[in-house]
Amino acid sequence: MRALDLERELKKGCAPGYVITGDDEYLKRFVKESLLATIPREERMFSYIPLDLNGQNKATIASVLSAAETYTMMLGGGASKKMISIAPFEQDLSKTDKDLLKDYFENPAPDSFILFEGVDKAEDFLIGICTEVDCSKCTDTELYIFVDKKRATAGYKMDAQTIKDLIKLCNNDFGRVMTEVDKLLMYAYDTKVITNEMLALLVPANVDIQVFELTNALSSGDATKAIDILNRLKMRDVDERVIFNSLCSTYRKLFQIARAKSSDEVILNALKISNGALFMNRKIINQNRAKDLQYIPKLKDAIKYLSKLEGQLKSFEIDESKALDLAVSYLIKMQGTKNGRK
Repeated sequence: MRALDLERELKKGCAPGYVITGDDEYLKRFVKESLLATIPREERMFSYIPLDLNGQNKATIASVLSAAETYTMMLGGGASKKMISIAPFEQDLSKTDKDLLKDYFENPAPDSFILFEGVDKAEDFLIGICTEVDCSKCTDTELYIFVDKKRATAGYKMDAQTIKDLIKLCNNDFGRVMTEVDKLLMYAYDTKVITNEMLALLVPANVDIQVFELTNALSSGDATKAIDILNRLKMRDVDERVIFNSLCSTYRKLFQIARAKSSDEVILNALKISNGALFMNRKIINQNRAKDLQYIPKLKDAIKYLSKLEGQLKSFEIDESKALDLAVSYLIKMQGTKNGRK
């Protein structure tokens, strides 16, 4: 099954086991969140069990299956399902573990399902006993159907050519498409019509927009998403110095816009940005001001720190990779991270 087909299949019910294949990190996240969404948020403390076959406190296949088969009080009270999620692992499974899994999936616990988030040497075996969810890069058709369904569900209009142009601007990247569609839905809230003119205003096809997405994730405290975006930029061989410079520029613009008392026209000319960029920057500023009265002083401190890193980079005290890692780490700590399970 392709990743974007999962939501449709889940309407028929959950399979006993799923194994994620492919290398699109945003699709993997989408799959995990779609499966987790089958469990009501208030039940997840009892019904969502993340386990890891690696690390110091590693689980075993026997303990995974025990967790799947163990009675959960919440389920007895009318809860729907229990999800056991296994972190990615590279090693193959022993014959004993494979036999245990074969026996389990011949008669799985009716109220549980197991997700293998990523496997390597055990992939062929697990595909044979679980439902495969292919998270390799989406095709144009898959992305078109996804966008068209999302806008229809939200009650918006968006013609076929505009959808195709959006996909092209996003370089067929599911993560980008998902982010940009959400942005467009918000921007067109009053008219409920998404036009090609809005694409030109809000969806520039360059590194800066992805750095802006990184800034947005950092500002909202979503460290996981921030790291995902950063990794996506690195995987595309985008120069780390370019990412770092763009990040510094973006934070300076946020501060300038937050402190500006001039008209929009003056700000647009001074910062050389579009109306859409000004709109999205103000959204970040207003959201953060609403939840943190010290946001502007923190923003000022962040710019001072980024300027310090720029100086160290220019004097060869650190390289661009170190500068970028230090910048992102500082900004994550500055904003704090979201707590609790999603």
